Amino acid sequence: MLITFERIKSIFPTVVHRSEDASDTCVWYQAHDGTVFGLPKTELTERERRLLEWWATPFVVAADPNQAAWRERLFDETYRLDGPFRLSSLVLHYQEPEALDAFLDVLRDFMPTADIIVMTERHIEMIETDELVDLAELEDVLRAIAGDCYVEAHVVYSERPLGTPATIYAGHQVLLPLAKRSTKAYPASQLLYHYLLQHHESFADRTRLTAKTYASLDPTTLELLEALFAHTLNVSHTAKALFMHRNTLNYRLDRLYETTGYDVRNFHDASLLQLIVTLHKSE
Repeated sequence: MLITFERIKSIFPTVVHRSEDASDTCVWYQAHDGTVFGLPKTELTERERRLLEWWATPFVVAADPNQAAWRERLFDETYRLDGPFRLSSLVLHYQEPEALDAFLDVLRDFMPTADIIVMTERHIEMIETDELVDLAELEDVLRAIAGDCYVEAHVVYSERPLGTPATIYAGHQVLLPLAKRSTKAYPASQLLYHYLLQHHESFADRTRLTAKTYASLDPTTLELLEALFAHTLNVSHTAKALFMHRNTLNYRLDRLYETTGYDVRNFHDASLLQLIVTLHKSE
């Protein structure tokens, strides 16, 4: 994301990154890789605006105060939710302009308690806190919308017992290009695992996306994880090896889930966390 930002800065020296500024004095855009940047309104000519819109999507001006508030929270690393939530990121592909309104109408009917935030004309975020919809039913709705409204939605989601939506949002923007099928909602952890195994221009591309997760693991937790991996995720055997009561171990795994969003009693989450630890230890 910063690589794209530096390229933009070489053309427009006054460009600002969304994480550093969120003022109304800028026109905001989102690049294809999720980078959000702003340019002072007074410095952009009409021709420059048209050129920018060829490869970056303008942010939709949020008239709804609730939408505006959520948009700010998605860039605010200090904002936390203290209860369970699901964040879903959608990239849309459609031809007719009116298709977006039809898509949103169907989505709001299906998810009446969710906060649906229109970031750009091609990018939507959904926050669920009170009641999470069934993902299989969501995929059925996406298939119906694709057939009736001619809108394809590529979806990445994360569920957390608590945490910071902004961190998850930033990760989703990197992973969305890996969500190939428009009729499927992809768990971000699944895509992250594949992303980390891909070839990248630099090792830092992988460690940057997982740095916060690894930083949250203290030496005691790393020792616990190594023991759990060594005993093929068997909680009873791991507890014996660590001279720890099984309930104590489960309590610590619950806290780890709250901290990282990954439940190592789940094979896929455990595999991802093991890969993250291995990558950072090999730096």
